[in-house]
Amino acid sequence: MLSLYAPSPRTIVFALLLVLIPATLSHAQSVSEILNKADEKAEEINRVLKALQNSDKNTQYALVEALLKEKDKALLRVGREHALFSTNPVLQNMAIESVFNTNPQVRLVLTEGDSPEALRWVEYVGGVSDGRSGMVMLETGTHNGSCWLQPIFGNCRFTVLGNTVQFANQANGGQAVMRAQASLTLGPDGVLDGLILSSSGRARVSIDLKE
Repeated sequence: MLSLYAPSPRTIVFALLLVLIPATLSHAQSVSEILNKADEKAEEINRVLKALQNSDKNTQYALVEALLKEKDKALLRVGREHALFSTNPVLQNMAIESVFNTNPQVRLVLTEGDSPEALRWVEYVGGVSDGRSGMVMLETGTHNGSCWLQPIFGNCRFTVLGNTVQFANQANGGQAVMRAQASLTLGPDGVLDGLILSSSGRARVSIDLKE
């Protein structure tokens, strides 16, 4: 038997609507706020992009330097990609150093090995290979003022010289298969590219600095 105080279905639906409508309005308001913030950020980025077109090199250097120190990831990316795609070697150098200063790891991709075995070097250092290509994430390490050091061994793993990066991976005794060296040059696509030589053979190696 229904209680005299039992709510009718209509009452229940009405009560639910009272709960859901404010939540829906709140959600709509938050979406509106997000869109407004996106518009504000887009406008800010457009102002930055316009400022980067300044023909005065010193102004460009100062602006890119400030952007590369930004905590705001969107502004950091704007500054980094502008510098990476620039033909100015000073800006290119600033962008490359920014990547190694801020990214705890970089991704090395090996292709076009002179043999399938040449790509297996990545497996010896913790990566993966399928015989056609190989990939490994390596720590950039700490910067000692002139290069980024390989953890444990303390040698210069990554050294930036202009728009090129010298790479060297060291190992102890029986781990000689982990040793490798390479010279990579920045291309117009924002990717470092070169040849890597290891005990496994020779292959093409690249590091996409836009990642």
